[in-house]
Amino acid sequence: MRQGLTKQQIVAQAARLVEEKGLEKLTLASLAERLQIKTPSLYNHIKNLSDLKIRIANYGLELLAERLIHAALGKARDDALFAVAEAYFDFTKVHPHLYVAIIYASDPLDATFTEISDRVLAALFQILEGYALSGAERVHAIRGLRSIIHGFVSLQMHHGFNMDYDREQSLKWILATYLEGLNMKHKQK
Repeated sequence: MRQGLTKQQIVAQAARLVEEKGLEKLTLASLAERLQIKTPSLYNHIKNLSDLKIRIANYGLELLAERLIHAALGKARDDALFAVAEAYFDFTKVHPHLYVAIIYASDPLDATFTEISDRVLAALFQILEGYALSGAERVHAIRGLRSIIHGFVSLQMHHGFNMDYDREQSLKWILATYLEGLNMKHKQK
């Protein structure tokens, strides 16, 4: 085995392979070849291919979380939520295969996944404090925001938007409409 190879290096190289070829084409043999080691050597660092995919999903989620949290810094309410949505959308354009890994290979019971998700949720809950929503309403608002962005991204990835209109403008319009609803809720309180 190559000296000094770490679990983090293995996951980073596996993520690069996923970015190049897609999650479904990732094999332990292709990763071992990239790392210039024998496939059995990987088992010193990972349990199996499923374990590796979970680690790749966490790796991608960490990148996404950093972008989302950074995008919201110094912003409040609508500006912060627009920035988060834009960062999310941009991440999926730059890292479409890692995004697929986050959605399809993550394990919600994994401690790392939970820790990263909790950081993102804490940032979103903090943004939503500006709308004077109840705790349950904030959960609904977060689910709504994620549903809008994930649904939009999924349709775009599968070529679901064939009309001759700017997609990013469509997403901004949808988000603006969503935020009007949040602002109406805030004014009612």
